[in-house]
Amino acid sequence: MKTALKIAIAFILVTSPIYGQREASNWYFGSKAGLDFNSGTPVPLLNGQLDTVEGCETFSDSDGNLLFYTDGKMVWNRNHQLMPNGDNLLGSFSSSQSALIIPKIDDETIFYIITADVVQAYENGVADGNGLNYSVVDITLEGGLGDVTEKNINLLTQGSEKITAVSAFDGTGYWLVTHRNSNFYAFKIGANGVNTTPVITTLGPNISHFDNIRGSIKSSPNGSQIAIAHTIFEPLYNGFVYLYDFDTSTGILSNELLIAEGYVFYGVEFSSNSTKLYASGKAVDELTNSTTDIKIFQYDLTVPNIPDSEFLIFDFPNLFLSDLAGSLQIGIDKKIYHSIPNTMLSVIRTPNLAGLDSDFRSFDVDLGGRSTKFGLPPFIQSFFESVVRIENFCIDSDTEFFLETDAVIDAVAWNFGDPNSGANNTSSLLNPTHTFSTTGVFTVTLEVEFANRPPKTFVEFIEISETPDAAANVTLIQCDVDGLDDGISLFNLMEAQQLFDFGNSDLTANYFLNVTDAQNNENALPEIGYQNIVNDQIIYARVFENAECYVITEVTLHVEPISDLGTYDTLDICSPVISLATLIEYQQIYDQLLSAFPDTTITLFRTEENALLELEPVIEDIYIGITSPLEMYFRIESENACNFIGKVDLNVMATPEVENQTQLFCPGGSNILDAGAGFNSYLWSTGEITQTIIVEDPGSYWVEVSNAANCISTISVNVINSEDIEITNVIVNDFQTINTVEVLISDSDGFIEYSLDGENYFTSNRFRSVQPGLYDVYVRKDNCSVVTETILVGGFPNFFTPNGDGINDTWQMKRPEFFENAVIEIYDRYGKLVKTMTTTSEGWNGLFNGQMMTPDDYWFVIKFSDRFVHGHFTLKL
Repeated sequence: MKTALKIAIAFILVTSPIYGQREASNWYFGSKAGLDFNSGTPVPLLNGQLDTVEGCETFSDSDGNLLFYTDGKMVWNRNHQLMPNGDNLLGSFSSSQSALIIPKIDDETIFYIITADVVQAYENGVADGNGLNYSVVDITLEGGLGDVTEKNINLLTQGSEKITAVSAFDGTGYWLVTHRNSNFYAFKIGANGVNTTPVITTLGPNISHFDNIRGSIKSSPNGSQIAIAHTIFEPLYNGFVYLYDFDTSTGILSNELLIAEGYVFYGVEFSSNSTKLYASGKAVDELTNSTTDIKIFQYDLTVPNIPDSEFLIFDFPNLFLSDLAGSLQIGIDKKIYHSIPNTMLSVIRTPNLAGLDSDFRSFDVDLGGRSTKFGLPPFIQSFFESVVRIENFCIDSDTEFFLETDAVIDAVAWNFGDPNSGANNTSSLLNPTHTFSTTGVFTVTLEVEFANRPPKTFVEFIEISETPDAAANVTLIQCDVDGLDDGISLFNLMEAQQLFDFGNSDLTANYFLNVTDAQNNENALPEIGYQNIVNDQIIYARVFENAECYVITEVTLHVEPISDLGTYDTLDICSPVISLATLIEYQQIYDQLLSAFPDTTITLFRTEENALLELEPVIEDIYIGITSPLEMYFRIESENACNFIGKVDLNVMATPEVENQTQLFCPGGSNILDAGAGFNSYLWSTGEITQTIIVEDPGSYWVEVSNAANCISTISVNVINSEDIEITNVIVNDFQTINTVEVLISDSDGFIEYSLDGENYFTSNRFRSVQPGLYDVYVRKDNCSVVTETILVGGFPNFFTPNGDGINDTWQMKRPEFFENAVIEIYDRYGKLVKTMTTTSEGWNGLFNGQMMTPDDYWFVIKFSDRFVHGHFTLKL
């Protein structure tokens, strides 16, 4: 590209608006995950409310301050509160590119939320989906927090999950581009709002089945091209990536080019200088019609045969049950991020560079404990436009800046974000050079006055690094397990890094057969499973933190002879679970091997290949299925050098079946702990070796018990205090034909028993047929705590026979000695008072005025100081 400079001046006075790139500074996505890019390094945001599988969008002001964000269904303001009317938008959290926010070109307070269609809207026989719609946000309302003033205005009755936007680059607005069937629809959004009449380009394959409308579409940051990923689920898994030219003056697409097919493609993204295209896709197992590994490819858009430039950036194993390969999204730091379910994002650190120089780092960006899914906010792609090529990122070299654009430039103003460099911190040269004063991330700002388009401020984050401090040469020592002992083995080359990086986790490396390939960063060796050519072969590691600042380290590949131990031993292992899957306790195997190989590093693996390549180490207890051999491989190392690899067979024996116990402690009682009978040995935490022990205090105890196979299980015994109880009331219903007593307590938790004699206890708190007398009520909890209360139960005889035979000759209340000062009045059936007496008298003998009363029923009233009772009895002769 050529850069035309019309007028260059040191200081620029700008009267028209300068549009920056910080509108994409804040991201909210996944399960309440977020990132802040304002510093040039993504910092986790933990305040987001959005919880989405795919679709999401965020918008900030030109200074990088959050304005609002959405999942296409709901809209949250900058305080993370739902906007008024900000619900039930026609997007979906399960749409690839659910939403896109576009500002009104002449009014920075009005925004359009574009919502895409979704596959699920067409399921269950629904003919029309959600279509393509837009809603309007006025950010001045609600005290500057914003309000959705118009909602779900339809643009297309049927759409797809694909939307992108890019500047028209002439100051008139933006192009919104989407796809349906074989048509591309380009809507102009300008000073007059959304033009609802689209520019239609009919081009490319007809994607007619609703289940195939997934996938992404992206404009290049410079607006010259459109890339689209068709995610095909029906009738068989497949996918395509197409590239088109795009005319930002007319909205027309042209020059279709099939870039790739055969993978279930999902995400696409351009590098900031629009020279590289990246695509994510899942491989397809054609025999089972199922998706497998996730692959990320790079395509060089500057070469004549773009499809032939395909370069595999990374290959993820199939980690989860999904057919989606994850979004790709560029940030204002000009790095491209990849999202699949995880607590980290992967990143392409230098996507403008070709091949290995693009520097892919898997799961490298921390989300502060939050998790991402498949989607990332898509943004207006021209936010990421870059017109700068930068070379030399080492602190000991001059960093060179080159403007690369076909646009005519009137003037430029550089600020290198390096105030310690003094007057050299700014420049008005077209292609300046700057020597940075120290290492770190610098915010380089470029203000450009174009001749034929509005001025724009470009932001580049430059990471200046020291030349890596790495060892000049190291030796990676591997074992030989192929049975030939020929000095040839398979290597995991990544294990060499800890030998040369001196603990700097920011360094990474690629490995090469010769120095020339290492210097050119091409023809890299496979890191996992590389087979050496001869013993002590030397290969070369290109060690770097950023791709252009590197050193080369020699790595000698040495194969240790006589290092294959084969089946080393059979280990007796105790397991608490032996059924369809056997629980293998890691520590038992490790401890027995450590006794045989002291002062070494021992790592366990399930297969010999994993032990050789140090993949998927066993670091905790595992289950081995009934169909799998009971065996374990181990690797013995000293200072990262492989000494031996071997296998142990596992003789698994059952541990004693036990249950933990909780027991109540009774103060002053005999507190006996019993581990149970039938075990070969006992060892208590107190040091005692008997089946039972007596403890003096509550607390936590344990006992180890063994069986005939000498397998040990541990029983935990938690001895706790029995909580006190209180009798809150005793309800005595006496002077009845059947007296009752009911006992009420403060807390009924635990095992509660009740008694009226302190010997015979019952679980019921209600007693019937209680004879008159004085009682002590007992309440016992958990066979431990006992509380008492004294009660008095009154009564009377139902009849008397005053016939002089000495039996029942008088009538008196029962147990009168307990009712001092009570007065008893007796009435005949007509209410005539026939006797008044106290509890100290011998009782009524049936006489009234010296005459025996006739046999009949008589009524009584007993008057106490606080109550009275009444009843009746019978006089018989």
